Amino acid sequence: MSQTNRRTTLKLLGGAALTATALPVLSLPAAAQQEDLYVATAYQNFKRGTIHSLAPATRGFVIIWEDLGRVKLKAADLVTNYGSLKDGQVVDVQWFDYVDFLIAKKTPATSARGKAMMAQGARIEGIPGAQEKIRLWSMDGICTRVDLATSSVFLINASGGEPDKPSPDSGEVIQMPQIVSPAGKAALATLKPGDQITTVFSVQTALKATIIR
Repeated sequence: MSQTNRRTTLKLLGGAALTATALPVLSLPAAAQQEDLYVATAYQNFKRGTIHSLAPATRGFVIIWEDLGRVKLKAADLVTNYGSLKDGQVVDVQWFDYVDFLIAKKTPATSARGKAMMAQGARIEGIPGAQEKIRLWSMDGICTRVDLATSSVFLINASGGEPDKPSPDSGEVIQMPQIVSPAGKAALATLKPGDQITTVFSVQTALKATIIR
């Protein structure tokens, strides 16, 4: 996959999203505090790569996949050997790519719902030992293009951005990560260029990192 600037597309940093299965993303207008927000285990990836750099303050690390290039991950509390990870190590990683939690036309209700989702965070399905929730992030803006074939949407950034990355400037056209949930794909089909939209995605998260060498 060719490398490109994140300001042009967030999707390419996300790598290949898995085929969508059931994900509890309600259409509207349920309050996020009443939702059971979780990332389904069906979205897990298993891949071998080389650690490029570490950010201990945020339990982050950048890994290089041979086919996807560089991807920045957050290590969940389940990665109990994070302190043993070092630059240059080859590791087998169990991880989640971006998962969409809200794709909607922007209204006071959807904006409030998105903020509540980010405050709540998402749990990992079927893993009761995970204490740290997966963080969610949001980006709003004017829709410029809807691509149903690749389940993606482009927007002119108005606000927001992924945590721990320089936020794109207001007015930049951003390709959002691939939409994988059934609810997100259904919502995508209702959007058109010119719509004010709001989005919420999970950060890319590692669940396990096994050191190979």
